Amino acid sequence: MAKQFILFDPVTAERKKMTLDLIAGIAGRTLSGLRYALKHRSKIRSLNCYILDVDTPIGVFRELLAKEVIPDEVWRDIPNSLWQVSSYGRYRSKVRCQDKIVYRLPDMTKKRGGLRINIHVDGKVQSLKAHKKVVELFIGEVPEGHIIYHKNGNKANNHVDNLGFITKQAFLYREATSLLKKPVVQMDEKTGVIVEEYPSLIEAAKANFADESTIQRAIKQNRPAIGFIWKWEEQVVDELLYAD
Repeated sequence: MAKQFILFDPVTAERKKMTLDLIAGIAGRTLSGLRYALKHRSKIRSLNCYILDVDTPIGVFRELLAKEVIPDEVWRDIPNSLWQVSSYGRYRSKVRCQDKIVYRLPDMTKKRGGLRINIHVDGKVQSLKAHKKVVELFIGEVPEGHIIYHKNGNKANNHVDNLGFITKQAFLYREATSLLKKPVVQMDEKTGVIVEEYPSLIEAAKANFADESTIQRAIKQNRPAIGFIWKWEEQVVDELLYAD
């Protein structure tokens, strides 16, 4: 397997494992140019990201977070804490430590792709979803019967404009509707070879004279249906490119 690197976004703190070939294709850069960026820790302007080795110390990530200057970023103090949160969902210390403002690198949850942050509040360590304090300090209380959601579906993007409130019923409907429109890959049950790709679950079901729920259950339960293996297109990409 080709060597993996970390593509790091200093605005959202999102980290993705990728090969240099994939990054080159996305960024429109040469491999030699990417190796230079890796060696000198220079930013890939077209992606606004850095390439880092997978074993890069956490201190380097914090330095890159601190280095990122966002003109319209607004910072607010987290009550009963020595930390601040910004309108972009970034966290930093209120006071200097060894003459430096310390930026906190959130943990990425594997299953849902969201970010979590561990900070001291009221003298105790709290593990929070990274968007929680953004909502509390920039938007307000969550209305009764509502939940917080990410408008563009990217749970690593905790900018205040990407966060909103929605009822659980409306959220479930939104998720179900978006699932019907997600690209689907059909694979041979025995060989795993891709047989066909469909622009949506609806089209996959229609082409194979099946119900959407049949294929959706097969994907969710990771089992064959109507003689084929079914996966979301993003699953196939993840398995090919981001596997450890």
